Amino acid sequence: AIGPDGPSQMGLEDIALFRTVLDSVVLQPCDAMSAERLVEAMLEHRGIAYLRTMRGSTPVLYGPDEAFPIGGCKVLRSSDRDSATLAASGITVHQALAAYDKLADEGIFVRVIDVYSIKPLDEAALRAAADQTGLVVTAEDHYAAGGLGEAVAAALADHPAPVHILAVRRQPRSGKPLELLDDQGLSGDRIAQTVRLLVAQTVP
Repeated sequence: AIGPDGPSQMGLEDIALFRTVLDSVVLQPCDAMSAERLVEAMLEHRGIAYLRTMRGSTPVLYGPDEAFPIGGCKVLRSSDRDSATLAASGITVHQALAAYDKLADEGIFVRVIDVYSIKPLDEAALRAAADQTGLVVTAEDHYAAGGLGEAVAAALADHPAPVHILAVRRQPRSGKPLELLDDQGLSGDRIAQTVRLLVAQTVP
């Protein structure tokens, strides 16, 4: 998200670093309201907790009465016609919602989950989504190694639903945030494109 400042200002390894700490908690809000509530949750937690926040502003998705317990997640879009699950965190939640709108216009429905608690994961919710949709796609502005996608893939290692990881695969350059997300396959357009192709491959 810190596009113009270049890669030296982008934290793209931090989820992996803090996930490896024994008994750590790793949280990532997607808006101001979830950031405030997760800070409160951290204050009540005994032990190390890491909050991954953004510098730029984002649309507010949640109201002041929304609860964000550690180890939870939020299902933002859901139907009985969902053919894939989009699991995102932080800035990519907004891109996942943009992808949802594009796909819904084409008659392709997906479940969108805000995985605000990366460690511990809400494994029950993710497993239920995998059961019901048969395909999981993760999206994160973090290097693929050690991030959200690998956490979800590990949690669903014994599940038949495939997990497709969208993440930063090469060193980014300086540019506008949306341009950089698009270049890494993480914009709403690019996420929708990936889901479209994956769903088409799974249709008998």
